[in-house]
Amino acid sequence: MGWALLAAFAVWNGWSLWLFRRHRTGLLPGGATTSLIEEGPYRLSRNPLYVGLLALHLGIALLVPSLWAVVTLPVSWLLVWWGAVRPEERFLRERLGEPYVAYTHRVRRWL
Repeated sequence: MGWALLAAFAVWNGWSLWLFRRHRTGLLPGGATTSLIEEGPYRLSRNPLYVGLLALHLGIALLVPSLWAVVTLPVSWLLVWWGAVRPEERFLRERLGEPYVAYTHRVRRWL
């Protein structure tokens, strides 16, 4: 299961990052965000890169194996949600307006 999660992370996040490059839009919050990506993993999740990172966390925890790494997964999720997702959603709502709001109604935050 750990190796499957690592492989899924590599494909999922690689695809997501490739779409940023293809759309020539900023990756980091506050960057040159020029378009809303709604294809590929972004059809299923508004935050596929973070979903991938959490899958990576769990995959490594299962491979090590480390009970503490598994137990701290909810803490990682909370930190990602509070420290990255919430501020990014605010930024994108201000930057992209109604198209982003409509997107949030169509696509789930996580999966």
